[in-house]
Amino acid sequence: MAVVRSRPSASALVVAASLALPGCRVHDVTRDPRPPVVVPGAWHVAGGGATAPDRWWGAFGDPGLDAAIDRALSGNFDLHAAWARLEQGVALAGQAGALRLPEVSATLSASRQSNRFELGEPIGELRVTSNAFSAAIGAGYEVDLWRRVDSNIAAIGQDVIALRDDIETIAVTLAASVAEVWLDARLHRARRALLTTQLEINQKSLELLESRFREGLGTTLDIYQQRSLVSGTRSQLIATEAALVALEAQLAVLIGATVADAQALLAAAPEALPAVPAVPEVGVPASLLDRRPDVRAARRRLEAADHRIAVAVADRLPALRLSGQLSLSSSSIADLIATPLYSLLASITGPIFDHGRRKAEVDRTRAVVQERLAAYGGAMVRAMAEVEAALAQERHQQALLVELATQTETAAAMVREARSAYREGQIDYLPVLSAIQAEQTVALNILTAQRQLLSLRVSLYRALGGTWTSALEAPAKLPLEAATEEGSR
Repeated sequence: MAVVRSRPSASALVVAASLALPGCRVHDVTRDPRPPVVVPGAWHVAGGGATAPDRWWGAFGDPGLDAAIDRALSGNFDLHAAWARLEQGVALAGQAGALRLPEVSATLSASRQSNRFELGEPIGELRVTSNAFSAAIGAGYEVDLWRRVDSNIAAIGQDVIALRDDIETIAVTLAASVAEVWLDARLHRARRALLTTQLEINQKSLELLESRFREGLGTTLDIYQQRSLVSGTRSQLIATEAALVALEAQLAVLIGATVADAQALLAAAPEALPAVPAVPEVGVPASLLDRRPDVRAARRRLEAADHRIAVAVADRLPALRLSGQLSLSSSSIADLIATPLYSLLASITGPIFDHGRRKAEVDRTRAVVQERLAAYGGAMVRAMAEVEAALAQERHQQALLVELATQTETAAAMVREARSAYREGQIDYLPVLSAIQAEQTVALNILTAQRQLLSLRVSLYRALGGTWTSALEAPAKLPLEAATEEGSR
C-alpha cells in the first residue's frame, strides 16, 4: 500500500521558518559602559585606615540617631513615592514581556431571530424562528525578526533597575539629611547649655559691678556695658531655642510624621556633640561606580537608551506577523463542535515612504544616548569631587580647631589679666568686657567648628555610598482613606 505524504502548506512553512530563524541584531549595544571621564587610580587626598560600619551613622554611637534614620527610611513620603514608581516600572516590564508570546482571544455569540410572513388565505400568517450559535478562538503573533521586542524589554529592564537605584539614592540622601538635622539639634542643645552657663557668669559679674557701684567703686558705664553683655547672651539663647523649634519641623518632614513625633525623637538627643569617628578607608575612585547608586542609575539609563536605538532601527525594517483563527458555528449548540473552520495568515509589512519619520526617531535615540552619556560622566565627576572635597576640607577644619584651641587659652589669659588690672584700678571695665566677650565668642566658635567637622564627615560617608541600601525593602503601602471632618479642616 503506497503511503501518500501531503505537502506542507505555505503558511506552515512560514511558521516553521520564522520559529527557526533567530532574531538578527541590528545594533550592537554597549554592555556596562564606562564613564566618559578619566578615573584616577588613587585619590589626591588620602583617607584613613578605619573601617566604617556599612550603616555609617552607627559610627557616631547615638541610638537616638539610629532610631531617627530607621524611622525616616520607613516613613518618608518621597521614599514611598519612589517605591511606587518602581512598582509602576515592574508592571511596564511585565507588559513589555507579554509581547514575546502570542495574544489569544475568544469570542462567543448566540442569537435568535423571528420573522413573520403574511401569505394570505388559506395559509394566513407564517412565523419562522431561527437560532445561531458561534464560537471563535484567534491568535496573533509578531515574529521578533530584528529583536525589536527583546531590545525594548531590555531597555525597560534597565529602566526598572535604575528606578531601584533611585530609591537607594534617595535613601542615601535621606540618611545624611536626618544625620545633619540630628547633629544640628545636638549642636544647639550644647550651645544652649554653654550660653546658659555664660549667662549665669555674666549675671554674677553684673551683680558684682552693681555691688561695687553701691560701695562707691566703678561707674554707671561699667554697669551699662555689663548689662549689654547679659542682654546679648539672652538674645543668643532665644535664637537657639527658635532654631531647635525649626529643626523639629525639619525632622518631622524627613520622617514623614508630626512635629510631636519629631519632638519625642529629639528629646533623646544629648546636650553635647559626639566625637568625630576615625577617618574611614576610602578605597579607590573606581569603587564609586558600584557604591554610588546615582552613578549606577546613570549607567543603567545610558544602557537603556542604547537598547532603544536598536528598537528604532528595527522599526524601519519589515515585520512578520502571524495570525490564526478557529471558528465554530451552528444553529444548534449540540451541533456546534461538528462545524469547525480555521484560517492561518502570515504577512510581512514594512515601511516604504514615511517621509523620514522613522529615521528621525533613530537620530533622536542616538542623541538621547549622548545626553545619557553626558549625565553618566557628570554623575561620576560629581561623586569623585564630593569625596575629594570632604577629605580636603576635613584637614583644613582640623587645623582650624587647633587654632581655636590656642585662641581659647589666649582668651582665658586675657580675662585673668584684665580682671586683675581692673581690681587694682589700673584700667577701666571696657578691656575686661572685651576680654570676656572674646573668650565666650571663641567657646561658641569651637562648637560651630566641631559641628562643621561632623558635617564634613557626614558628607564623606554620603559621598562614598555603600552597600547598605541593597538591603532596603518596600514599606507597607499607604492606606487610601477618606478624610475625617476634623482632618479636612
